[in-house]
Amino acid sequence: MDDDGYIPHEDVVLDIEVRLESPRLISLHDLWRGKCREGRLPARRDFDPPEMKDVLGAIFLTEYVPEQDDFRYTLIGTEIVKWVGVDNTGRLVGELFGDHGRSFYRLVRTRKKPARIHGTVHWRYKRHVRFELLALPLADDGESVDRIMGATVYWLESFT
Repeated sequence: MDDDGYIPHEDVVLDIEVRLESPRLISLHDLWRGKCREGRLPARRDFDPPEMKDVLGAIFLTEYVPEQDDFRYTLIGTEIVKWVGVDNTGRLVGELFGDHGRSFYRLVRTRKKPARIHGTVHWRYKRHVRFELLALPLADDGESVDRIMGATVYWLESFT
């Protein structure tokens, strides 16, 4: 475990400086930054699906569940479902990804800043698939993170 509480996972790299590669994720990050006002975090209500049309299928939304110190998926885009092979809407991050996944979302919540992870998919026998994920904190009151919105893009690893 790192000092910030993040639990590393094999084949997954944490990037708190958010050096995005995907143009779709860069666009979403820019949109989120544009909605931060006077040092306050944007809320879920600040985002309108049509303004995210280029990345909509890759979007996910979680809500913080304080009783379990975990995050529940409330929305998972169709592109994610296609790559994963199942719709995990309604399930907890910890249930799906264990302490590693939960620690990543906790990091975003406590830092109140975006974060990125990228690497090799390590589930469902898909180690030939690479991913880049951007997680963005949201707060209905502008300060206390109660949701995390993000997007994940996937691609097949090239073997050259």
